[in-house]
Amino acid sequence: MSRWQSGDFDRERISDFFHPFTPAHAADSLEQVDLQRLWDRGKRLILLDVDNTLVEWKGENFAPAVVEWLEKAKGMGFTLCILSNTRRVERLMRITQLLGVETVRGRFKPSRAMYRLALIKFHKKPEEAIMIGDQMMTDILGANRAGIDAIWVRKMASKEFGPTRINRFIEGLLTGPIYKSLITPLDEHGNAAEVTKPLRERSVYHQFVKFAIVGATSFAVDLAIKFFLIRYVHAGNQLLSEQVGHTLRTDFPGLFSFARDDQGAAAPILGFIASLFAMFNSFVWNRLWTFEVRGKEERLKQMKRFYAVSLVGLVINNVVFTLFFNIIPGHRGVSLAVANALGAVVAAAWNFYGSRRYAFKQ
Repeated sequence: MSRWQSGDFDRERISDFFHPFTPAHAADSLEQVDLQRLWDRGKRLILLDVDNTLVEWKGENFAPAVVEWLEKAKGMGFTLCILSNTRRVERLMRITQLLGVETVRGRFKPSRAMYRLALIKFHKKPEEAIMIGDQMMTDILGANRAGIDAIWVRKMASKEFGPTRINRFIEGLLTGPIYKSLITPLDEHGNAAEVTKPLRERSVYHQFVKFAIVGATSFAVDLAIKFFLIRYVHAGNQLLSEQVGHTLRTDFPGLFSFARDDQGAAAPILGFIASLFAMFNSFVWNRLWTFEVRGKEERLKQMKRFYAVSLVGLVINNVVFTLFFNIIPGHRGVSLAVANALGAVVAAAWNFYGSRRYAFKQ
């Protein structure tokens, strides 16, 4: 990722492709956000992320500067609201009570749902609200999709939720181009600062980047469901994966002779279920965003073609996943993650070609 830089952003300097990920402003920390400036610009509702914005991940010990900033905002007349999709509701409630800030819970960011719920709850218009968060792929993208300005703050600490690291990787790819829209101090003083020209439009390139971003979200969906089914779901006193795998190895010993244990035998079956969910996620986002297909007339045909392409990719993914899941030594969680990544990469190349040339061909 590029070196952190603070300041305002001018989206007109960069390609439209990057606009949904571009904040209105970047600040080194929450307490560096100028409340008077927000008030003067008509902002009255401040929406807040929690982890690595207000406090470190899983933490509940708030820095005095953060508490002071929040109290100052309340004193000025701002309405504060935490947006969260956490499953740790008890922690969220403790934070709410400690800070005296209301909360809106809803679908995962970057869904617009939570943002809209907050606007409805506090009777505000999008232009009266501002979102402050540390993640470009959730906080900033979600706010922009809801028509709300966003302030991007540097994350407090390196420790964070595992799947968030996938978002950070994508964020790193986007940061360089987005920083080209940053208004430097030279610009503010009217000196001859070079204005970055918009990036040249490249349809295939832009589609590939979008496809990769959608693929990353589907990878996260796929991995999360696989972990859930293989490592956490129980049937009685036994893991479901061990029970299914034992049955398969007992009833079809020749077919599942490749598996080194019961979980290895269950991997292709449970992996297939996880991939179906990830496949649907890919269809929706690639149709609407990557290839920008509109209208309902061809949707069913496109879905059939997409699933045909994806099923081939699914076979590729699961063959590679199962092969390496049973080859890679060590902890089962590590081998699962690495095998899943290898399968996703190989299948992604096929899926992009098939989606562009066949499923969504216009």
